[in-house]
Amino acid sequence: MDYVPSEVTTLHKLTEKNPECSMEDVVVVVPMFERDFRLDATEWTFSEIERIGPEKVIVALRCEEQSVRDIYEWLNGFNLDVKMLWCNGNRMTETLREKGLEGRNGKGHDIWLALGLASEYGEFIVCHDVDRKTYVGEDISRLLFPLTEGNKFVKGYYARIENDRLYGRLCRLFYAPLVRSLRGLYDTPILRYLDVFRYGLAGEFGIRSQEVKRIKMERGFGLEVGLLGEAFNFAGFESTAQVDLGIYEHFHREKSGPNGLAEMSLEVSGALFGILRREGVKVKYDVARKAYESMANEFIRQYGLDAKFNGLEYDAQEECAQVEEYRESIQAPRGDTRIASWEELGIQMKDIKRASLEDVDLSME
Repeated sequence: MDYVPSEVTTLHKLTEKNPECSMEDVVVVVPMFERDFRLDATEWTFSEIERIGPEKVIVALRCEEQSVRDIYEWLNGFNLDVKMLWCNGNRMTETLREKGLEGRNGKGHDIWLALGLASEYGEFIVCHDVDRKTYVGEDISRLLFPLTEGNKFVKGYYARIENDRLYGRLCRLFYAPLVRSLRGLYDTPILRYLDVFRYGLAGEFGIRSQEVKRIKMERGFGLEVGLLGEAFNFAGFESTAQVDLGIYEHFHREKSGPNGLAEMSLEVSGALFGILRREGVKVKYDVARKAYESMANEFIRQYGLDAKFNGLEYDAQEECAQVEEYRESIQAPRGDTRIASWEELGIQMKDIKRASLEDVDLSME
């Protein structure tokens, strides 16, 4: 196994042992959509969190009003100190609107809300999704450990292999070759930083609470890339780590349609090129598209060999077709789509807590 150090601290899963970390002062943030409710993967995730026992869990929930009661009661069936944020509740929406926070909201908005609340309860925050079939609670410790050793930001990485096939298409076929090709064109510190992450679109990360209220978040599916851009500024190479979380299986998205991979690639692209614009990188998009396509085809060649080497199925033609589709997502960003930082907005956390409680209470009537 490769364990040569990288430009950021990279911690590898070399044994079955896990780091021993106290769960005191640890808050776990879990974004959750209505579709996640009662899925086997979601039930398993919360059971594993319960086994590990962090000090507090913040659930960033996005759902219709009629589902709030059932989800609230279900969450409270676990032996955990859970705070449920109904992120699209009426009171919450109005409270944020009063502070000028309007516009399209999604997963990034919900995590932004939850991180702000989490920073009130603990020094260390770990965030991960609920749709992973192979989640283990020890991943909390793995994401936490580098924070306790002085790092400011930690990113998880893993291999996406399931049913004898390679998955993780958006990262493998779009984000990774795009960043690598851009680095070849514009070898700047920000692109070196982005290129060092082994799974840049992983939703698993850890962060120190004192950093939370200064960062800006992308509203939707560009949040993982946007957060890396923020981490470059507050953590840099020297205070960033990435940790090996093994092999993961979870819910897969269709290549097109609402919230499909094609739509997500537009948001990822917008977030990435927004970062580069703010860092002073002047991208020539026609050149970038050609460089991406060339790099992606080289990645496909290597993926094919790796799949063959490991006895996995691989459809290079299908992957090439997807690259053609992704290529159209490489375009100039449409302005700054990020949510302003908590410090800039000046929102009092007591107002967020009150709005959330009122929303949940009203839904119970």
